[in-house]
Amino acid sequence: MTAQPIKQQKLAASAAEELLALILRGDFVAGQRLPPERLLAEQMNISRTSLRDGIARLEVLGHLEARQGNGVFVREPSAAHLTQPFQGMLIRSPQKLEHLLEFRQMIEPEVAAQAAGRATPTQIAQLHLCLGRQEVACKRHIKLSDEDMIFHSLIAQIAGNEVVMLVLETLRSLLTQLRNQVVGDRPELTISEHRALVDAIASASPQAARQAMLAHMASVRRHAAPLTNQGEDNA
Repeated sequence: MTAQPIKQQKLAASAAEELLALILRGDFVAGQRLPPERLLAEQMNISRTSLRDGIARLEVLGHLEARQGNGVFVREPSAAHLTQPFQGMLIRSPQKLEHLLEFRQMIEPEVAAQAAGRATPTQIAQLHLCLGRQEVACKRHIKLSDEDMIFHSLIAQIAGNEVVMLVLETLRSLLTQLRNQVVGDRPELTISEHRALVDAIASASPQAARQAMLAHMASVRRHAAPLTNQGEDNA
C-alpha cells in the first residue's frame, strides 16, 4: 500500500463529505444538476480527480445520479436521517458495502422464514404479482431494481416485524447504486431466485424459505464482489 493511494482516498472522502454537506444544506436540491466538473472543483478548492472520486462515492450512497450525456444530478432524499451514521462510514471506506451485504445475508433468511410461517393467500398473490412485473420488465429490457426493492420489502412486511422492516429499508436506500448495477447485470438469474423464494413462502415452509433466501443473498454477494472490492483495491 503506497502513500499516494492512501492520500487520494482521504481526499476523495473529504470531497464526498463536503459535497454531501452542500446537498444537505440545500445548496444543491433534488433534481438539480451539479455545476460542470471544472467549475465545481474550483468552487470547492479541490482537484478534479478528488471531486470525481467524491461524486462516485455519493452515487453509491444514492445521493447523486450520473445521467449519460446530461451530467450529475441530485437525487430525491431517502431515509437520510436514518442513514447518516452509515454514510460517514461508507464515504471513508467504500469496501464496507460488503459488510452491509453480509448483514443482509445474516438477517433476510430469517425474515423469509418468518414470512413463510405467516403469509396469507392475499400476500402470496401480491408476491406473484410482483414476480410477474419483474418478468414483464425483463422482457421489455426495463431495469428490475425498483421491483427488486418492492419484492424484498413485501417479504419483510409479510414477516410482520416493523423494526426489521425499517432497518432493511434503510440498508436498501444505502445500496441503491449497487442494486442498480447488480440486478441490472443479471435480470434472469434474479427472477429465477425470486421465483424460488415465492415458491418456498407459498409452501409455508420456513426452512425452504430460509434456504432460498440464503442462496439468493450469496448469489448477490458474489456478483457484487467486483464492485464492493473497488474501494479496497484503491486503499
